Amino acid sequence: MTRKKSLQGVLAATMGLALTLTACASNSGGNASPSADASVSPSAQSTASATASAADSPSPAAEGAAAKVKPVTFTQYVNYDWYTAPTWAERPHAKWITDNLGVTVEPVQSNGAAANKLNSMIVSKQLPDAIVLDRGKDVERLVNAGQLVALDPYLEQYPEFVATIGEQTLNMLRSSDGKLYQIPNWFISGDNGNGNAAYIVNKKIYKELGSPALETWDQLEAYLKLVKDKYKDVVPLDFGEIRDGESQMLGMLYSGAGDDRTPSLISAGSGAVFGIPSGDKLTSAYQDPAFESAALYASRLFREGLTSKDAFTQTRDQILEKLKNGKIAVFGAYDSVVEGIGREANNNLKAKDPEDGYEVIWPVHADGVDKNKVYPSGFNTLGWNVNVITKNAKDPEAIFSYMNWGVSQEGQQVFFFGPPGLFYDKVEDGVPIPNDAYINRDPKKYDELKIGEFNWYGNTSYVDGTKAKREQLLPQEAQDWTTIAQATVAFKTSKNITEFSNLDPVPNSEEGIIMQRLRDQYKQAIPKLIFAKSDDEVKKLIGEAQAEADKLGYQKVLDWKTARWQENLKQMGAK
Repeated sequence: MTRKKSLQGVLAATMGLALTLTACASNSGGNASPSADASVSPSAQSTASATASAADSPSPAAEGAAAKVKPVTFTQYVNYDWYTAPTWAERPHAKWITDNLGVTVEPVQSNGAAANKLNSMIVSKQLPDAIVLDRGKDVERLVNAGQLVALDPYLEQYPEFVATIGEQTLNMLRSSDGKLYQIPNWFISGDNGNGNAAYIVNKKIYKELGSPALETWDQLEAYLKLVKDKYKDVVPLDFGEIRDGESQMLGMLYSGAGDDRTPSLISAGSGAVFGIPSGDKLTSAYQDPAFESAALYASRLFREGLTSKDAFTQTRDQILEKLKNGKIAVFGAYDSVVEGIGREANNNLKAKDPEDGYEVIWPVHADGVDKNKVYPSGFNTLGWNVNVITKNAKDPEAIFSYMNWGVSQEGQQVFFFGPPGLFYDKVEDGVPIPNDAYINRDPKKYDELKIGEFNWYGNTSYVDGTKAKREQLLPQEAQDWTTIAQATVAFKTSKNITEFSNLDPVPNSEEGIIMQRLRDQYKQAIPKLIFAKSDDEVKKLIGEAQAEADKLGYQKVLDWKTARWQENLKQMGAK
């Protein structure tokens, strides 16, 4: 173990660090969320006039991907319970896209029931034109049903698409029939990883309680008890919303329960591993000592009233509201540092009091765990999720031409940094140069513009480097909270899990049917563990969960996943 530092020292280093590392917005722990750019807002001019100026600005490129975009209006469905799309026309970058490229996206909402919504659209054969969803079972289900458009015919006509994403990445996204149906989101073509999972702390509460060290679980628990005693209306420790029936609390804590752990290893969700590497095999998550350790700690925190009583029912909006009002002392989530959670909460509090807000800390861990092997995020060079175009689309090539532009440097400039003429007036060496509107921005009001929304084509490598270079052009007080949090902590605590890609069996296969039963069992087992009344009950419930999983055929799924994992390692050239 390295010498322990106080959180105060970590915070000071974070605030004073010159931004020399890359920064991006992408996935986490196998369970991620879309990301947008730094919080920016009104300038010397009003936001309205700046937006109007941007709409009048010319296209960023007369040639290249932008010149190939064909005007189209298409419907797009994002297959997540937690995601609600904002209006298209009210976003400055979206309006610019419509005005300059002739493209309009019409969101189809999940209304909090994504799986049911997708099922009903498939059964009724009323699919939207395009869908954003996790890689794996649902994509293959649509492929097998003959509902998706193969993209291979477009690759020769749009060679920049392959050049931007990389042939190896596209080959790993090919379906069992050898065809390519998927356009990745937040893919990585460079060597650096990314992630948004982190713990953040309320600065004002932390300072008032003496700024104690916060590195280990024991130190965290002692601090949470101080919060509980002094701040009756504050939740000592809270976590992100339930994702697809799974607990971010358990995933975040699991990452600190042993060396080289990341939430995807114990997740039964789509795209996750649900197996622990042991030599050349994947073994049961329930039998991992780190899983038991995390479950015991989570249950104790709940029994002691140190975390939210509504941990399994509260929505993302409810959590954000608590954060924005300073009612959470410590918060952990797979996307805690992005615009719609930590950054928005931090900027909201700082707008009222410059000394208030949230700061990121190094992820907490159990005693004996190497702090440099704690990974609450997991990144995949294939990206977070994918876009597919359905055969309901009247002009699939037009949609592809827009997505091809979206993954390009020009597309990412508009999506991530806003339209030209709003917060930058020129681009040098690929970097949008911040203008006075950006430098003098009001972070809270910038968040309300929701720049970055609808960017389901994230080019991580471009955004990482460009975002970091842009921030270096700014005075320290104007640098972005998210960028600093990512560069100092979140990116450094993200594990490369590309080798575990494509481990979802087809739903109607024997392994797929077993996996769905295991997934249903897991979603029922986890709340029982956390609500257990004693450590002995936690251990008993884990044993029962393992026994039931054995009966359901968990080993058969593990054998199947192991074989696919080993195939991936060979394809990636692992020795």
